[in-house]
Amino acid sequence: MKKTAIALALGVALASCNSREKKTEENTKDSIPTAAVEQPKVNGSVTATTIDWKDIPEAKEPGNFPFFKPSKEFKVLNEKDGLSEVFENEKMENYTGKDVYTTNGKLGVLVFENVDGQNFSKSLFEKNITGYITKIGAKEIYKGAFPPNETANEALRKKLKENLWTGKHRSVGLSDDEPFAVYAFKNNGKNYVVNVQFNSAQGYIYIMELKS
Repeated sequence: MKKTAIALALGVALASCNSREKKTEENTKDSIPTAAVEQPKVNGSVTATTIDWKDIPEAKEPGNFPFFKPSKEFKVLNEKDGLSEVFENEKMENYTGKDVYTTNGKLGVLVFENVDGQNFSKSLFEKNITGYITKIGAKEIYKGAFPPNETANEALRKKLKENLWTGKHRSVGLSDDEPFAVYAFKNNGKNYVVNVQFNSAQGYIYIMELKS
């Protein structure tokens, strides 16, 4: 009887142990895909990129910083020294179509409106800017829409939205619902990156003179 009782007790203990191990193993297996879904790695970081300035052209007769001037149809709001706002030491994130190129330096902002309160002409503004960029020979780095609002682009979009600056007269920055363009050129031993964007009311130029 004692031997039988001991054998039964051992059997129950082994069955209980096996059951616990099986449940632990099943729980472990169940937790792996759940953790993977909750912490996706696809949008965790942005790959930094650079511009090979050896391939960037020297601008042809662009004048002096900030280089861009309004045609007769437009005016620069709150204009002082050719700028609407100026930030002596700033950071700007520049989209290359795939990654983000971070620059640091003097940032000038030009906000354009039509003269005499007329409706802003997007097509004329784009034509003037494109013509000027072509004239001075700046290189186009990117032209198009914001990265699509998808999980894979979350980090890129977040990085580009860091382009928001508060000046004396206004806060300005890249909008994710309008196309924009990025250009680069050299002049008088210095490097420049330009972001251009416009909407139905205003045009914006963000030009940065990079620190050496």
